[in-house]
Amino acid sequence: MPRHISSVLNIQKGAEKWTVLAQVVHKGHSQLTREVPPRRIMRFLLTDAEGTKVSVVTYEQHIKTFSKFLQPYQRYYVSNAIVVPADPTYRVGTYECSWILNYKTLIENYAEPVPPMLPCIFELTNFSDLHKYADSDNLCNIRGFVIHAFPIKQPDPASISRDIIIVNEEKKLMLMTLWNEFEHDEGSKIADMISTAPLIIALRVKVTTFNTLSFTTRYSSGILISPPLPDDLSLRQWFSLNKEEIRNLLDAKTYNDANCLLPPPNEEDIKAISNFQASFPVQKAAWVQGTVKLAYGFSKYWTTACANCHKIVNADIDWIIHCPSCKQQSEVELRARIPIIITDASSSIHCIISGEDAEKLIEFTPLQLKQAQEDGFQIDTELNDALKKYTVVCFLKSYETPFQGQLQKKNTVIKAYTAAELSDRPIPLELPENTQVSSALGSSSARHAETSSKDQLFTPSTKLLLEEIAGASSYKDSQTSATSGAKRSLEFPEDLPADTDPKQPTKAPEEFAKEPAKPYGPPANIKDSPAKKPKAKED
Repeated sequence: MPRHISSVLNIQKGAEKWTVLAQVVHKGHSQLTREVPPRRIMRFLLTDAEGTKVSVVTYEQHIKTFSKFLQPYQRYYVSNAIVVPADPTYRVGTYECSWILNYKTLIENYAEPVPPMLPCIFELTNFSDLHKYADSDNLCNIRGFVIHAFPIKQPDPASISRDIIIVNEEKKLMLMTLWNEFEHDEGSKIADMISTAPLIIALRVKVTTFNTLSFTTRYSSGILISPPLPDDLSLRQWFSLNKEEIRNLLDAKTYNDANCLLPPPNEEDIKAISNFQASFPVQKAAWVQGTVKLAYGFSKYWTTACANCHKIVNADIDWIIHCPSCKQQSEVELRARIPIIITDASSSIHCIISGEDAEKLIEFTPLQLKQAQEDGFQIDTELNDALKKYTVVCFLKSYETPFQGQLQKKNTVIKAYTAAELSDRPIPLELPENTQVSSALGSSSARHAETSSKDQLFTPSTKLLLEEIAGASSYKDSQTSATSGAKRSLEFPEDLPADTDPKQPTKAPEEFAKEPAKPYGPPANIKDSPAKKPKAKED
């Protein structure tokens, strides 16, 4: 008597003597559970002809049998698996159960020369919406062509990783990090076929603020390589038509460009600061807007960082280092690092703004900030006067870090736009009365070149201070160039957090209000005072 073939939706808890014709969508890795004691586990994702997906799992000694038998995109008769309520982490679609495969489960080949296209639908996230998932526990599914695979990295003896670059129909390039078993299995396959730009679907991947925005695999992730999709031909045609433009975007390294990864947001994506603060730890990154002022209490407004990944390193700017974060050989660069307070109608938030985003808000270059500190100039008032001209829209990241035995919450600006930069966008930027919004001052090189513009923007005291700092800088540069030797190459044993001053502990936000603003302190006759001669550098 022939068996009745059921659909997945008809198989409920307690069902017996049933058979489903199922297609393997994804075969997972052999992993250890997080139970105590842990058990070895392997997960599969199956679908029936109606497109209903079901999560399937097998344990311990059964893994060897089913991992060899069940292969991606092939179809099989599956009979009498154990039906249990689905784990919410692995539940897929509307089906509320999952299956357990054991020695009683019957799996039979379904003979066919070529398996059909996958009938199931994947809920995919647009790359333009990734900011909504950044640094949260909400994982997403994405699809794209892999156009570049970087070499394998070994961050520590117990793990390996590989970065790949993905592009989707939005023509946005994103970096994805494949960890451990994902690099060993999918990463090596993708690297071998990178010349063909394989199409992948990545399931349950995390969006992080590393590299501004990027993907990373998690324990529960899955990667489908060249899945048979109904729209596969049209996707491949789109890629062929746009191949040259995509190559140009890759050459321009837009996957590292914050302007491309985090363009100005829509009005509905901007959150009130109070709502953002209340959403921690559910949502750790969001767009906010408000006016800016200096957060007093810091004596250092610059840092040294890897020129490649911009992570802070405790090194001199004439060193060549092997960066402990990106694992690349890189120069060390000076970067502005300014503590600010952003205020909107609902609340205020303390945060750190760095690099180019910081430079466009202040009237000093990173070198001038460094020289000002070394020469004992107090520039707090000048910085605050420059900052308070602006209303900004910022993508903020909030996180916790240990400080004196307790967790301290900190906030970092990932990307910032000024009101002037958004003047052509329909985003309401409310300013306090009598506040003038200035346009961005531009890059450091532009500020050096456009002296006439600088004379109009800078206050008289700032101009005098910059002249003094520039004089000191010029003298020190001449002394350094006369005695500088070959750049040194060092390796550092551990990473430093991106927002950590390597030499001085950061004060808690609540301490900012306790300390009065430091007085502006250059000499009264600053214009006539000679530049301080630097101390001789020890070999």
